[in-house]
Amino acid sequence: MSDQATRPARTPANRRKAAVDDSEALGIRERNLRLILKAASQEFAAKGFQAARTEDIAARVGLPKANVYYYFQNKRNLYARVLETLVEPLLQAAALLRAELPPEQALPAYIEARMRVAHEHPHTYKAVLGEMLLGARQLPAPCGERLRQAAQDNLACLRNWMERGLIATADPQHLLLFLWSATQAHTHFGWQASLITGKTRPAEADYRAVAESVSRLVLGALAVDGPRGRLRPFPL
Repeated sequence: MSDQATRPARTPANRRKAAVDDSEALGIRERNLRLILKAASQEFAAKGFQAARTEDIAARVGLPKANVYYYFQNKRNLYARVLETLVEPLLQAAALLRAELPPEQALPAYIEARMRVAHEHPHTYKAVLGEMLLGARQLPAPCGERLRQAAQDNLACLRNWMERGLIATADPQHLLLFLWSATQAHTHFGWQASLITGKTRPAEADYRAVAESVSRLVLGALAVDGPRGRLRPFPL
């Protein structure tokens, strides 16, 4: 008997069932990937790359450790994927600083977007900050290059505004570093922030309030005084 005779007929019903099976398998895979990445971000944020263990990540998800290796092969690959997940949100925030927009519109949007990244991805954000402190040696090179280019684009935007007299003249590198530090302080210095706020983790309203305060301070400090765009005294 030929193989064709023994093979089930590819009826419309069979094709629909195969499509459903493939869809369910894809759904399970996507769900497992999402859960593993979330658990991994929590472990890496709490313990760092060296101390985090694959079995602890698997236990958080309720999957065998072998499943983690099936999807990511090793802990280093998993760590790189966790770092990568934050790159796109950071790039989207950086894209909001555009020279063609007025600074009073672009700067608050940028500040709020950066703070939203920290609010929506707190564990991944902490893991990435920890890696940055170690020189970002395990951040995939293409991701590092994209972030570097985004930073250069942001610096060019700030210089453009200064040259056009839209904001006061200051060192654009120092200004960008200040924006970074101001928007990540609640996540990076969580325990220290809790001494002031009394909260272990800020709520959505807290992030909005901080973003508004930082925006107001930045725009006030960068307001121009006269045609030369000098920094005017800022009342404390």
